[in-house]
Amino acid sequence: MQTFYVSSYGKNDNKGIYIVNFNENTEEFSLVQHIITKDYPLYMIIKNNILYIAYKNASRSNTGGGLGSFSIYKDELIINNNYNSNGRSYTHLCISDNSRYLFAANYHVGATASYLLENYYIKEKISAVHHTGLGPDLLKRQTGPHCHYVGITPDKEFVYAVDLGADKIIMYTYQNGKLEEASNYNLNIVPGSGPRHMIFSHDGQFAYLVNEISNNVMVFKYRDKYFTLIQVIHTTPHHFHGFSSASAIRLSSSGKHLFVSNRGHDSIVLYRINQETGKLTLLYMVHTGKNPRDFNIINDKYLIVGAQDDNEIELLTFNEEKEELIRTASTLTIPAPICIAIK
Repeated sequence: MQTFYVSSYGKNDNKGIYIVNFNENTEEFSLVQHIITKDYPLYMIIKNNILYIAYKNASRSNTGGGLGSFSIYKDELIINNNYNSNGRSYTHLCISDNSRYLFAANYHVGATASYLLENYYIKEKISAVHHTGLGPDLLKRQTGPHCHYVGITPDKEFVYAVDLGADKIIMYTYQNGKLEEASNYNLNIVPGSGPRHMIFSHDGQFAYLVNEISNNVMVFKYRDKYFTLIQVIHTTPHHFHGFSSASAIRLSSSGKHLFVSNRGHDSIVLYRINQETGKLTLLYMVHTGKNPRDFNIINDKYLIVGAQDDNEIELLTFNEEKEELIRTASTLTIPAPICIAIK
């Protein structure tokens, strides 16, 4: 039995965190518990049996938003604390290796912030840096900076912030948790791309950046603190001319395959990764429910997809050896699923 966690943008008391069990023998989902939250829970990560969560302010006044920390005990979530950020809404977060610092991306004001952790409690804000810049997107997603993702480089040299509005990756040193921009190492992305999330290969040699607006994945060689672009590959078919925006990106634990979700085309894209060059080969796409904003992988055998506009999670099976990704009929109703976190 595998337990995972789904954040929901459901209306009123339907929003919150849903705890779900997945039975691999029957390939069925079962709802364990629904925890109602005051604000909209967005991105979640799990580290050292602690679930950390970013909140979007649900109030019309500046009284909500922020971050939360929960301890995982069996099938329960026990709250450590919520850190109110006076209306600031965070979209993504990451934790330092020593679990001393939490870094958060603020999409709405275009900023990266750092927080001090003590015994898994979010104690205080250390620093916040506001981004600058804009892009040419006609749908108004680039009228200013919009930080959408934060991570830590494999060499532990930098916190990196992916800014969708400004078309750039901003690099920060983070000694004692304080963010200081290392502008010499920043990465400018092709204007209008709308970079959303960036992850690294398991050996740290390659970075994979998914672009929400241009609907492609950029592959970079990462060496001596610098990025070199080596490939650009589309996430939607060439014959598709409808609106779509690329969303989540994840690697299999083997590091042999990469997945991306498309909202609009409503699909999961499967790529093979060349283990020597890091480059991608498109295998095929599997259709999903409407607006697959996020998904996650269980044991390199299953993909759990959150179809936000269909108000459900759904199951895809994955045979890595045969490179088969198959949509099943197994679903579970959850209002507006946003993020799926698995231990």
